[in-house]
This record gives sequence, C-alpha cells and structure tokens, in this order.
Amino acid sequence: MAADAAVPEERRRPPLAVRLRLWRNRQIARPGFRRLISRLPLLRRIADRNAAALFGLMSGFVHSQILLAGVRLGLYQALLARPADTASLARQLGLTATRMRLLLGINADLGLTIEVAPDLWTLDDAGVVLASDQGLSAMVRHHDLLYRDLLEPDRLLKGTAGETALGRYWAYARNAEPGLLSPEAVADYSTLMRESQAMMAACLLDAHDFGRHRRLMDVGGGEGAFLIAAGRRHPGLGLHLFDLPAVADRATGRLDAAGLAARASVTGGDFARDRLPGEADCVTLIRILCDHDDARVAAILANLHRSLAPGTRLVVAEAMRGTDAGARLSSAYFGLYFLAMGAGRCRSPGEIADCLVAAGFRDIRPVPSPNRLIAGIVTAVR
Repeated sequence: MAADAAVPEERRRPPLAVRLRLWRNRQIARPGFRRLISRLPLLRRIADRNAAALFGLMSGFVHSQILLAGVRLGLYQALLARPADTASLARQLGLTATRMRLLLGINADLGLTIEVAPDLWTLDDAGVVLASDQGLSAMVRHHDLLYRDLLEPDRLLKGTAGETALGRYWAYARNAEPGLLSPEAVADYSTLMRESQAMMAACLLDAHDFGRHRRLMDVGGGEGAFLIAAGRRHPGLGLHLFDLPAVADRATGRLDAAGLAARASVTGGDFARDRLPGEADCVTLIRILCDHDDARVAAILANLHRSLAPGTRLVVAEAMRGTDAGARLSSAYFGLYFLAMGAGRCRSPGEIADCLVAAGFRDIRPVPSPNRLIAGIVTAVR
C-alpha cells in the first residue's frame, strides 16, 4: 500500500476493468470496427439498437415538441373517444390536410397514433395513456419553462445562466421565508402538482398498505391530491394535510369538494421550522426531499423527528437514483430539472436512508416500487 502511494497518480496502472473499458472504447471509436460490426449478423442487432438509442438522445427535443404540438392542438383528446379521418381532424384542429397527415404520421412513428384502416386514425397505447391522464398533458405543457432554461445548458451548468424560468415558477425553492408566499405565488405550481399526482398516488397506494394506519398526514401535501386518493381507497383512514399557509387554504376547498371534510383537517406552516401535529401514526413525504438541498432536507427531517410521536411510520416517495432503467431515466431527467429549478437533487435510497439516520429515525427500509420511473420508496419509524 505504501509503495503504491509513493507512485505518482499519473503513472499508476489502472485496474483491469478500467483498462478493458478503455480498450473497448478505442475499438468502438474506430469507423472500421463499427463497419465490421454492422456486417456480422449476430452483432448487427446490438449495433442497430445502440445506434437507435443514440439517435433517440439526439432527437429527444424534437420528439417532445411533437408531444407539445399534439397536446396544444388537441389531437390526443380528439382521437380518445372515436377514430377519425385526416380531413375531419384537419378541420377540427385548424390544420391543412397536408399538415394533418404529417402530424398523424410522425405521431404514428412515435407509437402515439395508429392508422387502423386506410385514412382512419386512432390512438396507439401510449397515446391513450397520454390522452386519459390529465397530469401527463399538464407536464408536457409545463416543459415549455424547462426548455427555456435548457437553451444554453453549458451556461446552466457553469452557473452563469442567471435567473431561470423554473426558479421563478417554483416560488418556494429559493425563498428564505416560504411561509410568507402569497396565494398568487403558489397558484400555478399547486395546480400542476395536483394534476400530475395521479400516477404517483397509484404507485404509492399499491406499494404501501395505508389501511393499517389510523391517521395519515401528508406533509407538503399541496392541494390534497394524494390524500383524496388515499381517502377513497381507505374509507376508515383519518386524513391531515400540512403545507404552506397559502397552499393549505387551497387544499381545504379541494378536500371539502371531494366529500372528505368530515375526516380531513389542514394545517398551514413551514415544515422545516414549525411544529407539526403529532396525532398521525403515518406521515408521507411525497416529492418533497428531492426539491431541497441537503441542509434544508436535514432541517425538514429533524423537525419531523421532533414533532412526531414515537412509533410513527414515515413514508418517503419521490424520484430516486438507481441502477434499473426507470430510475436511471428519472434521475437523468431530474438532474437538470432541479439544477434549473435552483434547488434539490435526485438522491439514491441509500442517501435518503443516511439523511433519515442523521435525523434520528430507525428501522429504515427501501420498499419495492411498482414503477421506479415514477418513484422510489423508503420507509422509516420515528
């Protein structure tokens, strides 16, 4: 060990795995090697798959704009209930027949529409999901802000981009006094969170049995979308929501409109500073920790530990880093999203467990998630 330490770093021999990877990279970088691979039947499929994936990365922005055009024009909603021909769709969406055929064709290339008979179009599987999930359409529209911030990603990474559109949108992200935010400042993002919560709610309700609890408190619960879903799934479950005062006011009306007023209550405050009600035996943090930097995460968890009764179950659900395909896609997306937002990061279940241990929680366990693209899940006990 001492002898290795004495060798200058630039002269140390890399481990075998690193040397093999560098050799492999040198081969792939050679055009002749790639041509050879393309001529070998067994390897051609791998090469074609990798080439398609690389082109997908290069063309991803174009694909997202196809989605945005379809959502804004109302294409997916128009085809949700019944098939239609090109001419009728063109009249309905305000396009020429030529442009309508182009839009239908490129959506078919992406697996969103399908021509079920000559010039008769309907939605393919992914298009049905997009048209029937209001939250997905809301996120497609919301990406207009993100793409403004990503026009010069190198400046964003260097920290020279200045104020970002997402930083202004998520008003609490860099506000030293989020509890003082006005109703106007929280309106847009609260609506987006409510509309985009359906898949997260279904994922979490399938992963954890909230019916075994007496009272559930959703901390940072927005307008109550998750509590409403949990309340409908478990009629005997008491409900409580804690969020910023301006957001909590919006939640009260939503819970009342859902018919849950008799078993739901709402408290306004800053979950990093103000004492939380301690009556719940289960508490959820849904898409909360990932929105904040490490210091504020520590403050949030420490405040929760002070406020909750011993034995309270804590459930953390949010986008988390991992090695499976869903987690990697989610982490890649949110890596730049949080950078543009100006706060937060995507953590692994292990990093979240470390934060929970530091705050004093125990019995920390990752929970299998039905969809790691939507959320990773970690539970703990106060």
